[in-house]
Amino acid sequence: MTELQELLTSEIDAARNRRNKMLFVVVNRYTPLELQNSIQQMDIPVLNVSLLLSEQLRQLPPERRPFEVGRILKLLVMQEDKSEIFLSHIEYLFDRELKQNPVRLFENISGNKTVIIHWPGALESGILKYATPEHHEYYQSDNSYASYIIEI
Repeated sequence: MTELQELLTSEIDAARNRRNKMLFVVVNRYTPLELQNSIQQMDIPVLNVSLLLSEQLRQLPPERRPFEVGRILKLLVMQEDKSEIFLSHIEYLFDRELKQNPVRLFENISGNKTVIIHWPGALESGILKYATPEHHEYYQSDNSYASYIIEI
């Protein structure tokens, strides 16, 4: 087992004991490819959220999409038979059309399974950020989620 896999295993074990079984992974020292390879070697299913969600939502009229995101994502997660799942490529969730708070969305689906999320943005003082303030997809969490974040 690699050093990265040992670190991930330790953090996943800790996440299992929380009310919300979620873990945000912010990549700095390793590459996203190293993270993805480690997750696959640990036999954790990987979901490309943007791809799967867009396939499902494109069949709906735009005004219905915000109401279906949570339900569809939960179904996609629950279809996997493992107790952990890795969510990658979550960028579509920041699209204004969907009107979502991605962190709360993950909080809502992380009850029965441990949800590991590759965060595509930055981490600053326990706050998850996506995009820059002037960008229309800008998002910033509050610091109450700091215990759910690992920086690798």
